[in-house]
Amino acid sequence: MFAAVAIYTRLKEHKANIAVKIDGWCASAATIIAMAGDSIEISVGGIFMIHDPAAGILGYYKADELKKIADELETIKQSIVNCYMTVTDKSEDEIKNLMTDETWFTGEEAVEAGFCTAVMLTEVETEVEDAEKIIVNSVPINLKAYHTVPKGLLGYANSHNNKPNVKNDKEDETMTLEEFKTKHPEVADAYKNEIMATAKTGEADSTAAVDAERARIKAIDEITLPGFEDLANKAKYETPVSAEAFAMQIVAAQKKAGNKFLNDREADLEDSGVNDVNPVSNKGGADDEADPFGKIIDEMYPQAK
Repeated sequence: MFAAVAIYTRLKEHKANIAVKIDGWCASAATIIAMAGDSIEISVGGIFMIHDPAAGILGYYKADELKKIADELETIKQSIVNCYMTVTDKSEDEIKNLMTDETWFTGEEAVEAGFCTAVMLTEVETEVEDAEKIIVNSVPINLKAYHTVPKGLLGYANSHNNKPNVKNDKEDETMTLEEFKTKHPEVADAYKNEIMATAKTGEADSTAAVDAERARIKAIDEITLPGFEDLANKAKYETPVSAEAFAMQIVAAQKKAGNKFLNDREADLEDSGVNDVNPVSNKGGADDEADPFGKIIDEMYPQAK
């Protein structure tokens, strides 16, 4: 039930038009998924069944624990009813009673009850093996879990299946290609035209893809900087990316290289020991005179002073 609600929710929130087609039996949790359709069509030989949710338990339980399970089932039932009410005009109580009664609908009855929007004439192959097992479209269904399956309903399904409009058994015979072309020339021509159109479209798509790849490689070559050839080859062939993405890779590589240069320079300075040198003033010269350069200037240009 929880998986069915999740599927129902995904379909309801999708922007596409959802067309549900029930070509066989739609029962139990499958009916929740069906409610997601903008249109819900059911085969004239289809079956629609709703029932109360059930919980499988094994072990020993106290009364309060069993009551908690019962309360959970009521909550789950209400969530299912909410899904049904988005489609049918029946009241909440009517739907709950139908679920409690484990109600089975034929295609027409499901439409009349408002759970489906229309009856379609899709052929459904239903084979009744016995009162406990049926096969719908090659899928076996065990009826042991359901105690209210109307026996007449099984007969109804059998009366509306297995190609009711077949007029000529020869239609199902295997034919060669030439026999098919002779017997159904218009269909053969239609297939031929479709195949040719598909082939042309595929060829055009292939050419466009080749041109786009060449343009990508050319663009990468044009923005490759010296020293980044290995990075370019990887972007072109090993891990293909667009030219724009490659440009960002170069920026990142340059940043990484710049950071490495700064870190290496700091390491070189540290290793050189220059940070341990304490600067000492020479006081303008090597002798004891306070300002030997000023004295020379005074002698050369006495009037300037």
